[in-house]
Amino acid sequence: MVAAALEGLRFQITAGGEDFSGTLGEKPVLYRSSIQVPGRKRPVRHVVLLSAELMATTLGADSDARRTVLFHDEPDFILHRLSVRFGIPALPGWADWFHRELDRRKMLEPILGWNCSPVLVKGTKLRLLRLLSQGLKRGEIQVPGEGSWDVASSCPR
Repeated sequence: MVAAALEGLRFQITAGGEDFSGTLGEKPVLYRSSIQVPGRKRPVRHVVLLSAELMATTLGADSDARRTVLFHDEPDFILHRLSVRFGIPALPGWADWFHRELDRRKMLEPILGWNCSPVLVKGTKLRLLRLLSQGLKRGEIQVPGEGSWDVASSCPR
């Protein structure tokens, strides 16, 4: 499978009783390692392959991206990861509203995952900023009022 993935060839995986066929695209990222298991003479070798598109969703990578893959679909996690990735100013209290807006605008797409609930977020930095801007203009989300925010310590008083 590793050779097929590195060559950009299609391969098939069976998991949970279902068959999946696909490719990791061009230039997948490969991580190889060995784990020493007590009681075994030789270490267990394993490999992790990730598509270049998935690797491009890491912090600071591809700020012009149109899609972001996240391994968890919780509102707090989605807002935090997108704000860190794109450098978007956001407050934790906006997470539920932000998640509802992404869902309402069909910008969230659940994807297959094992032991996680991954989601694909469709949208550029500019589109996400516009979404937050509209929420602020409509009063659906707010920035703490003047005098209730201590700028020096960046913490509410």
